[in-house]
Amino acid sequence: MNMEKIGRYAFIAGLVISVIAGFVSLGTMGLIALVVLGVVVGFLNVTGAEVQKFLLGTVALMLVGSGLHTVMAAVPMVPEILSAFTSFVAGAALIVALKEVYGVTASK
Repeated sequence: MNMEKIGRYAFIAGLVISVIAGFVSLGTMGLIALVVLGVVVGFLNVTGAEVQKFLLGTVALMLVGSGLHTVMAAVPMVPEILSAFTSFVAGAALIVALKEVYGVTASK
């Protein structure tokens, strides 16, 4: 199995697990697993040309997730799904941002 497929499956797994989090409590280990899946996605799925769009998208998703978490607190399952998805996206954003910062500082 090539790395591109692993990254794609990690992304799909992160989305599925985030939705499952709305129905069952993942606990700390489940959220850590989501962050790890995000890290895998950050390493394998984002190329140099996509970095800016990806980071802008992840910042928007995390802000929307945080804002909607409060607003949608009365709707069953939505806050849990948003929290799980935010954890997943944050792991990917961390890796992509670190790679980008390293690339900028190492090139000088």
